[in-house]
Amino acid sequence: METLLSTLNISVVSLPELVLRVALALILGMIIGLDRDNKNKPIDFRAYMIIAVSSCGIAILGQEIQHVYLTTEGTPHIDMSKLMEGVLTGIGFLGAGAIVKQGNIVVGTATGASIWASGTIGLTVGFGFYGVAILIFLAIVLTLTLGGIYREKVQGIADSGPNKKEEMNGKD
Repeated sequence: METLLSTLNISVVSLPELVLRVALALILGMIIGLDRDNKNKPIDFRAYMIIAVSSCGIAILGQEIQHVYLTTEGTPHIDMSKLMEGVLTGIGFLGAGAIVKQGNIVVGTATGASIWASGTIGLTVGFGFYGVAILIFLAIVLTLTLGGIYREKVQGIADSGPNKKEEMNGKD
């Protein structure tokens, strides 16, 4: 176990904690992504998983780097808020790509927002705030589920777009 920890070069997060954080980010990102994928949205569930796990990894990396810098004299200060800002800005760019105008209506806003939220979940899990991450996750799933029901039952709008699987013609 000690050899594995030295190979991973981690000192703030234990190996079991590292595995828990990455696995939880992966699972929560997958569930949100499956909701979007099952409704034929433009981004499949794998992207959500990748975004959540990558954000988690960046948060863990930030903690590890900050620890190294705090224990080494003459090194720069790490601002964790800038780390989070950079991650969420980059993910916002990805989410914006899911938002398109079709005629007079704009579609993909919930998908764009949920992509960004997956990054938030990943960062939250990466920093080790599991309760906060699960609460955010539950709020997102509840919003997507109940919002979809509302749109379909009350507004008469089906919460599924064109069949992206047919449009992609087998392309990844």
